[in-house]
Parts: sequence; structure tokens; C-alpha cells
Amino acid sequence: MSWLDKYLILKKSNLPDAGKGLFTKTDIKKGTRITEYKGRLQAWKDVKDEDGHNSYIFKLNSRLAINAEKYLKTFGRYANDARGAGKVKGLRNNADYIVEGKKCYLDAIRNIKKGEEIFVEYGGNFWKLAKKLERDKLKEANKNKSAITFSPDFTRKKPKQKTAR
Repeated sequence: MSWLDKYLILKKSNLPDAGKGLFTKTDIKKGTRITEYKGRLQAWKDVKDEDGHNSYIFKLNSRLAINAEKYLKTFGRYANDARGAGKVKGLRNNADYIVEGKKCYLDAIRNIKKGEEIFVEYGGNFWKLAKKLERDKLKEANKNKSAITFSPDFTRKKPKQKTAR
């Protein structure tokens, strides 16, 4: 466990529709190692088809990735990207991913004040893929909508009227 893990907390993110975010309960100086991005170490070839569908895959190199999808109790997976889809004026990334061998860490790239959310850049390819998958999902939904045909149901009976006594 990183020494800073005891000073981290999960709360609702300041970014709209981002779910939970990672926050600090203490001031963090620039250059400080915040936490490790933990998960199952897997061969990239085994998880590459999940990329974009599983937001918790971190590609270490051309052969290995960390899959944090099922690692709900680790903090690194909850750091959001302030430059992502739900940008909020005034919020900016304050951490960076640092790969060391088969491990990945989040390090502060600026001073972070107590109570602030920790943000890390996911990279342009992540957001390009996310947009493509969203477009594909919308196309599929529209295709399915146009394939539905409606026919009136003439077999329904009218409800019986109550008579006054």
C-alpha cells in the first residue's frame, strides 16, 4: 500500500456523469507518488478487444496491460480525466501515470490541496475510441429503431362501464 492511500477517499466526481472520483484528505506536493494503479496483469493480446468497452485497462506496453475492472478497492482506477468528455471550467489534470516495469503509479504533476479531486490524463486515443464507440452505439440504436414495425391491435376489448346502482 502506498503511504498516501490512507489519505485518499472516494466521493462523487466534480465531473458530470463521471461517477466516483478520487480525492485527497491532505495536501500533496508536486512530484509525490499518490497511489499505484492496481489490477490483474494480463497479456495485451488477451484484453485488447475489451479496450474502449472496459475503461479500466491500462496498456503498459505492446505486450502487457493492467486490468483494474474488478479491483474495486484500489484507488488508482477512480482518478478521472479533467480533459475528458465532461469538462468543467477551472478543473485540470494534476497527476500523471508513471510506468515502472510491470507497475503503474499516479504521481502529482502540481501541488494538490486537501479536498481536491485527483485528475489524470487518459490520452487522446482513449477519447477517440470512446467517441467512436458512442457513435457506433447510436448507429446501432437507430438501425434497430427503423427495423421495428408497429401494427394496431384490433383484438382489445373496451373496458366494461360500471353502472350506477
